[in-house]
Amino acid sequence: MKNTVIFLILGLFFFQSYSQTRLENSVRNHLFDFRLDKMTVFDGKDLSKLNYTGSPYLDENYLPGKIFHKNQLIAENIPIRYNALMDEIEFKTSFEIPDDEASALLKSTDVDVRILNRVFIFVPYQGGVEKGGYFEVLLEDDNYDLFKKHNKKYTPEKKAETSITRDIPAKFTDQSTYFLVRTDGRFIELPSKNKQFVKAFLGKEKEMNQYLKENKLDTKEEKDIIRIVKHYNSIL
Repeated sequence: MKNTVIFLILGLFFFQSYSQTRLENSVRNHLFDFRLDKMTVFDGKDLSKLNYTGSPYLDENYLPGKIFHKNQLIAENIPIRYNALMDEIEFKTSFEIPDDEASALLKSTDVDVRILNRVFIFVPYQGGVEKGGYFEVLLEDDNYDLFKKHNKKYTPEKKAETSITRDIPAKFTDQSTYFLVRTDGRFIELPSKNKQFVKAFLGKEKEMNQYLKENKLDTKEEKDIIRIVKHYNSIL
């Protein structure tokens, strides 16, 4: 009886391992047409060897995510992260794969990504992919959507000039921009200063300025920006 139990446990273990391997191979094969070599060099520097503070990534860690093609789910629960510096979505077919074997996702308007509960889409520029970029979708509405563009400011490292000074590592700093997006695809950048901010809400500047003051909203706070845009849509 004991040997039978051991045999069953081992059989279950090998079956699960085999099933997992088949699943990973299936995902890998399915994503092959969407895979590109990720970029690792910026400003002539290999990021894997660069000493820096901050991060070129929105989140250094790979997080569970989903990939959709033409609104159809093609991969789920796979490790994904967004390289905001390179403007690339990086993915692996399993969490066991080393990070240096990750791939970049093909940039296409037909492909969008969910990383946990965050949605990223690719938007072309003048019909082309080369100057297009990824945006995070914060709000979708019948009139205006709200998109966020994640950017990273890069400050190069500075070598010590004397024996009593130290090297200053390179630095990555977050620089995000918010956009109203009209139904015709036009993007309207939202300034960070309150006085300029309300000018983006054409035809409703006075109402929006009053709404900001009455509710003591901060145009530098994302949760407040979302609330503001929701209100704007509600009075159109």
